[in-house]
Amino acid sequence: MKKLAFLLLVAAASFSHAADVESFVTAERQTITLGDTVEEMQARMKASPMSVISHALPEKDQKAHLAIDYTYEIENVRYVITIINDKISKIQTESLDK
Repeated sequence: MKKLAFLLLVAAASFSHAADVESFVTAERQTITLGDTVEEMQARMKASPMSVISHALPEKDQKAHLAIDYTYEIENVRYVITIINDKISKIQTESLDK
């Protein structure tokens, strides 16, 4: 089942420039999913990110939240994982095959 999900994700990424997904499988066959903690993500990735960028996300009538984007490249797909409050809140994929 996980293998099928991975193949579908790779196929979907190859047909579009960028897409948001709920999960993906690492090169070591570990699943990264929305809601995972940053510690879980780092332990499963077993690689350093290509970049780490932080930025503020203002909300109406509330204090701004800090978001951190971790960028990884796995098998010709770029993954940008956004962390808010120590949890994965967004996963964006982009095919590097052009």
